[in-house]
Formats: sequence, C-alpha cells, structure tokens
Amino acid sequence: MSAYRAKDARAYLSLFAREADYVDFAVQVHAKINQLKDELASSFQREAFRLVFHSSFLSADGLAAALQGTYSDNARSGEPVSVPIASFLQIVEGKIMKEALYYDGSLFKRHLHAA
Repeated sequence: MSAYRAKDARAYLSLFAREADYVDFAVQVHAKINQLKDELASSFQREAFRLVFHSSFLSADGLAAALQGTYSDNARSGEPVSVPIASFLQIVEGKIMKEALYYDGSLFKRHLHAA
C-alpha cells in the first residue's frame, strides 16, 4: 500500500516473486510481472494515476491478502475518473506470487496491454 501511495514502482515491483502472475481482469491482462514491469512503471509516472487503499486483510497464515480502495487515472477520453478496486494477493515465502485486480476497466483499456 505504501508503494502505491508513494507512486514508487520500484518498491512495488520488489514485492513480487520473479515468476509472479499479474492478472488485471478489468483490462484483460494476464502475464508474468517481469513482462509488464516497464508498462507498470510508466503507469506510476502518469500524473492522474492513483491507487488509494481504504481497507486490507491478511490471512492468519500470511499466504493471502486482499485490498479494497479507489483507482484513479485518465479515461480513454482523457477525462479523470475514479472507480472502486479490489486486489487479491497470493503470497509465497514473503513474496507476491499472484496479484489479481478487479475494477470497471471499460474506461481504461488503452493503458495496459498483454505482452
């Protein structure tokens, strides 16, 4: 959450295992995190890009986490928009093995593309 708050792509990417899966169901992207690191880094640099999490849950065994918040960015039209977002994480040996994002991606489909 702090990496998103600081818009620090390097810190965010350091949380992932090398072969982690990144699944963005909203814009239909499913790839290994390493394939998307440049695109994700450019997302963090966009002025309008923000992910603010309002609540979080970590399972008792530390192997799963869930985050709920608001995703803001420019829509395809160029207008700023915000939508509710949920992120689900699978964690192995202290690293994220899979992140799955859910939100209304119809406004944002121009940003991320499958590698």
